[in-house]
Amino acid sequence: MNESGKSTILDAILFALFGRMIRPSQKPSNEEILTYGTGEAQVKLEFAIGDLKYRIVREIHKTRPNRAQLYELGPNGRQKTIATTVNDTTSEVERLLGGITYNEIVASSVVAQKDLERLIKQRLDDRRKVVNVFLNLDSFNRVQDQFDTERARIEGTTRNPGQLTVERERLQSLQEQMKRYKEAETQLSTLAGKIEKLRLELVDLEKKFATTDSLHKTLNKHDEAVKLQRSLRQEIQDKTRLAENLQRQLSGISSQREELEKARLELEQFSGLSEIESQLTQASNMLEEYQSAEIRRVQSEESKDNLQAKIAEKTKGVSSLGNPKPLDSKPRRVWTYLISTSALGAGAILAFFLSLPQVAVAFGSLAIVSLLLLTRQIVSLSQQANSSRYEQEQLVRLQLVRSWENELAENQQNLTKIQQDIAGRSETLIGTLSSITRYAAKMGAAKDPKTAFETVSSLFDNDRQTRQSLEEKVRLLSQQLREEPQIKERLDLIQREVKQVEKKFAAPLPELPEGLSFSDTLLEETADSRDMLKESVSRNKAQIEDSISRQFELRQLLEENTGLDDQVQTQMKKMMLLEKDCAVVKLSVKGLEQTSESLRNRVKPQVERYMGLILPVITSGRYKAVQLDEDYTVRVFDPEAGEFKPKEVFSGGTEDQLLLAMRLAFALALIPQAKGHNPEFLFLDEPLGSSDRIRREGILTLLHQELSQNFKQIFLISHVGDLEAEADTIIQMENGMVREVVGRTSPSRQPVVVPA
Repeated sequence: MNESGKSTILDAILFALFGRMIRPSQKPSNEEILTYGTGEAQVKLEFAIGDLKYRIVREIHKTRPNRAQLYELGPNGRQKTIATTVNDTTSEVERLLGGITYNEIVASSVVAQKDLERLIKQRLDDRRKVVNVFLNLDSFNRVQDQFDTERARIEGTTRNPGQLTVERERLQSLQEQMKRYKEAETQLSTLAGKIEKLRLELVDLEKKFATTDSLHKTLNKHDEAVKLQRSLRQEIQDKTRLAENLQRQLSGISSQREELEKARLELEQFSGLSEIESQLTQASNMLEEYQSAEIRRVQSEESKDNLQAKIAEKTKGVSSLGNPKPLDSKPRRVWTYLISTSALGAGAILAFFLSLPQVAVAFGSLAIVSLLLLTRQIVSLSQQANSSRYEQEQLVRLQLVRSWENELAENQQNLTKIQQDIAGRSETLIGTLSSITRYAAKMGAAKDPKTAFETVSSLFDNDRQTRQSLEEKVRLLSQQLREEPQIKERLDLIQREVKQVEKKFAAPLPELPEGLSFSDTLLEETADSRDMLKESVSRNKAQIEDSISRQFELRQLLEENTGLDDQVQTQMKKMMLLEKDCAVVKLSVKGLEQTSESLRNRVKPQVERYMGLILPVITSGRYKAVQLDEDYTVRVFDPEAGEFKPKEVFSGGTEDQLLLAMRLAFALALIPQAKGHNPEFLFLDEPLGSSDRIRREGILTLLHQELSQNFKQIFLISHVGDLEAEADTIIQMENGMVREVVGRTSPSRQPVVVPA
C-alpha cells in the first residue's frame, strides 16, 4: 500500500542509531521530523551485537533540546546506562558498530529506490572513507586525517592561515625591517650635511626677509598716510556741506515763524465747525424721517392703484342681481320612488323564482316606471342646485367689491395725511439748514431737502479737511521751531570737528628711501616678495626641524633593531624546517593515498564481478557485462549495439535496475569477512517497484541466495503484493501505523532460470 509509512520504519531505525534519516540528507530539524500539530515524539530501538543487547531511546521536542540515552540490557532485565546525551549516544553507537558511521551504513547496508545514485553523487573523499571502513583501513582514515590536520596546521586553509604562512609573513616583515634598517643607515649619513646646508640658506633668507620687511612697512605706512589724507579731505568736504545745510536751516527758521502765525490765524476761522457738525447730525436724522415718509407715500399710492384696478376688474363680472328664487318648499319624493322601485324589483324576482311569470312581468313593468320617475326627480334636483350655486357666487363678488371700495376710501385718507406730513418735514429740514449762517448764502433758493442737505454736507467736509491740513502744518512748524537750539548746538560741534580734521590733514607724509617713489605696483611687488621670503624661511626651518626629527627617529630605529641580522637568519632556518616538515607530511599523505588506493582498487573489480552475477538475474538475462569508472559511473554492454553504453541512454526502469545491481554489488564487495563486526543487516527500500514479474522473481531469488548468505537480517520494504511466502516476518502498515505482524517460515526458494 502506497503512503502507508513503510519507509518510515527505515527512517526510524536510522534516526535511532545516528540521529539522521534518508531524507532530508542533512541533519533534519525537529519541525521536519515531527508530524504536523505534534509537539514531541519518541523512538525506541533494541538491537544485538554478538551476545550483547542494547536499547536506544531518543526524544524529539519542538520547543526544547532533544534527548538521547543508550543502555546495555542484561540477562536479568537490568539495564546499564552507557550514554546520556545526543552526541555521546551517536558516538557510542558508531564505536559499537566498529567505527561505521551513518554515511557508511547508508552507502552499504541501505539500498533505497529514491537514493540509488548516492555512490555516484558522493564526493571522492567520502566514497574512499566508506571503502576504507569496510576494508579494515580505519587506521588509514585516522592517519590521513591526522596528516591532513598537520598539513592544514602548516599550510593553512582558505579561511585560516597556516603556520607556514604566518612564519613566511614574519620573515617578509623582518626582511622589510632589515631593508629599512639599511636605508636608515644611509639616510643618517647624509642628513648632517643637509642640515648644515639648510642652516646657511636660512641665514641668507632671514637677512633678505628683514630688508624686504622693513621696506614693506615703510611703503605700507606711506600708503596708509596717503589714504588717510584722502579720507580726511572727504570728511572735511562732508562736514562743511553739513554745516552749510545747518546754516540754511537756521536762516529759514524766521520765515517759518511768520508762516506759523499766519497758519494759526487761518485756523481760527474754522473754530465753529464743531457746532455745525452737531446741526448737520440733527439735519441728517430729519432727512432720514423725511425719506421714510416718502417711502410710505409711495407704498400708499401703489396700494391705491392696486385697489382701483381690482375693483374695476371685479365690477365687469358682476351682473345685475334681483332677489334670489326661493327653493321649492315641497320636497321631492325621491325616497318614495326609491323604496317603491326596490320593492317592485324584489317582487318581480320572487315571482320569477315562484314560477309566476305574469306576476313577475307585472311587477317588473311597475318597477321600470318607478325607476324612470326616480331618474327624472334626480335630474330636476341637480338643475335647481346649479342655479342656486351661481346666484351665491354673484353675491360673494358683490360683497368683495364693496369691501375693496371701503378700503380704498381709508387709503385715500391715509395718503392725504402722509402728504401733509412730508410737506411739514421738508419745510422743517430746509429751515434747519438755512439756520447755518456759514453756508446759508451758498444754499440759494433750494426747495429739495435732500439736495440742500448734500450741498451743506459737501461744504462742511471741505472746511473740515482744510482745518486738518492747517492743524498738521501748525504742528510741523512748531516742531521745527523747537529744534532750533539743537541745530545751533550741532552746527557748533560740526565746525569744531572740521578744524580738528584740518589739523590732522596738515600732518606731513612718512619719508621714503632716497631715489624711490611710491606706487601701488611697488607696494604689491614688495608685499609679494616679502611673503615669498617669509614662506621660504618657514619652509627652511620646517625642513631643518624635520631633518633633526628624522635623525632622532633613525638613531632610535637603529638602536631598536640591533641584532636584526640574527633574527632574519633564525627566521629563515625556521622557515626551512617548516617547509621540510610540510614536504614530509605531503609525501606521507601521498604514500598513504597510494597504499589505500591500491587496496581500494581491489573493490571495484569485485563490484564489477558481483554486478556481472546480479545484473543477468534482475534483467532477465538481457544485460550481463558492466564497466565502472573511478567515480563509479556505470557503463553496460548492450548486446544489440555490441558496445558499452552509459546508463543514461537506457529507459528509466532499466536505469533503476542497473543502479540497484551496483548498490547490491557494492554492499557485497565491502563485506569484510575478517573484520568480525561487519553490518549484519540490509535494508531494501522499494527495490521491486520498477520491475516486471520475471525480474521481481530474479530479485527475490537473489535475496534468498547470495544476499541471505552474507546478511543475517534483510528488510524488504515494498508495496507489491503476493510476497507473503517470501519472508519470515511480515509487517503490514496502514496510515503510518503497524496493522499486523505475522511470523512464518518461508519454503525453499526455487532458482529462476534465466534464458541465455
